[in-house]
Amino acid sequence: MRKFLIALLLAGAAAAPAIAGPHDSPDRDSAREDRQSAREERQSSRQSAHEERQSSRQAHSASANNVDHSNTGRSDRVDVRANYDARVQAVGRAGQADVEAVRSARQQGRQDRANLADRNDTSNYAAPGPRVVSPRNADAARQQRVQLRDQRIQERELRQSSRPNPAVLRTHPPVVSNTPRPGTQPPLRTDSRNHHDTHWDTNWRHNGRYDWHNYRHHHHSLFHLGFYFDPYGWGYQPFSIGWRLWPNYYSSNYWINDPWMYRLPYAPAGYVWVRYWNDALLVDTWSGTVVDVIPGFFW
Repeated sequence: MRKFLIALLLAGAAAAPAIAGPHDSPDRDSAREDRQSAREERQSSRQSAHEERQSSRQAHSASANNVDHSNTGRSDRVDVRANYDARVQAVGRAGQADVEAVRSARQQGRQDRANLADRNDTSNYAAPGPRVVSPRNADAARQQRVQLRDQRIQERELRQSSRPNPAVLRTHPPVVSNTPRPGTQPPLRTDSRNHHDTHWDTNWRHNGRYDWHNYRHHHHSLFHLGFYFDPYGWGYQPFSIGWRLWPNYYSSNYWINDPWMYRLPYAPAGYVWVRYWNDALLVDTWSGTVVDVIPGFFW
């Protein structure tokens, strides 16, 4: 009985594919047809979308081509074209001008080289003859030298403290005041001096040791002292030799303590070098008299 059941089961299993085969084949065919139809629908939809886009492009281009260009649009295009042509012509003219300038520069250079060659040509050079000095020219030169010497002597005398007052001071004596005022000088002191009068000689300017001008040229910053504070606020007025200063102008705040630092000679006893604005003054501290003046000493 057991063997019969086993044989029956084996026979049923062998017959099952033969029975199911005819029933499964239509299902697979139908699924295949469905997939094919879906694929065709997708292709047709893509084709239709592509055709729609193509038709929209063509319609857009046709509408752009069919736009009615008015006279204003044409005139604008004409103006743009005219401006472009004008710019092109201007650029062409500028380029032509540059070319002409280069040509003229080259031509000028050739001419300069030719002139230089002519100047360097020493074949026709003739040495100058001996200089002839006539008696009239010699007398004129001698007279000029004498005048220059007299002028230097006169300028040296003007720097001396013992020189007489100029004519303008003799006719118009300086204003003497007991109260400091602009343009005035203090009166002479009546008390006796404790030291002897010193005669200051301005010939120190001819001594090479005191060449302050050349020294300032090489030590320019040393002579730059900056702002000057006027004790009375009167402003600058040039002082000459013989003028008496008010004491505040030659107080210790304005002393030049080391004259040699500026290549000035040392002041004798009772005298002091002071700064007045940009001038250097040698002042007698007893009377306030200006003994020597160097205008424009500082800057």
